[in-house]
Amino acid sequence: MSTEYSPSRMADRMAIQDLVYRWCRAADRLDFDAMPALFHPDAYDDHGPYRGDIPGLIEWMRERHKVITFSMHQMTNLLIEFADDDNALVESYMAMVQRYAPGAGQSLSQLTDVRFSDGSCVDLHSRSRYIDRVQRRNGEWRVLRRTLVQDWKQLVEIPNVPANRPGALVGRRDLDDFIFAERRSMGI
Repeated sequence: MSTEYSPSRMADRMAIQDLVYRWCRAADRLDFDAMPALFHPDAYDDHGPYRGDIPGLIEWMRERHKVITFSMHQMTNLLIEFADDDNALVESYMAMVQRYAPGAGQSLSQLTDVRFSDGSCVDLHSRSRYIDRVQRRNGEWRVLRRTLVQDWKQLVEIPNVPANRPGALVGRRDLDDFIFAERRSMGI
């Protein structure tokens, strides 16, 4: 096994970190086509309300996120511990905010028994962790098992959502978001 901070192990660490960050972009921009490449075909996900394979996770997210107008995952502490050359345990701290559109009661019922006004938006603030077993196969690191640990959450009813200023570049939850336009313009 290589040492924890050899050049090859540092490359592994960066590849695993990138894997976590690519998940965040795919989830926040609803890039469902990018998600399968982050997981091994036999991977398992435990998100709490959803437990199962990755095609099922993607369909669950596709349905659940229909009423989420804004989503941002921010990853902070990534602790990567190698079991051997090709297996690692990753604990990623996450700060996440999602805005649920008015009338999102069914989707919110997966998170809480609290009921909100049908005319208000609801913001979910969460501090959670992904506990990932990642594995390198054929030279590529992917998630083999993901477990979401929900450490803290707060739901806030927002009766009046302020509008963006005219001319502001507003993020989108699709492949027309500015990042994808820039990627296309650079040939990425």
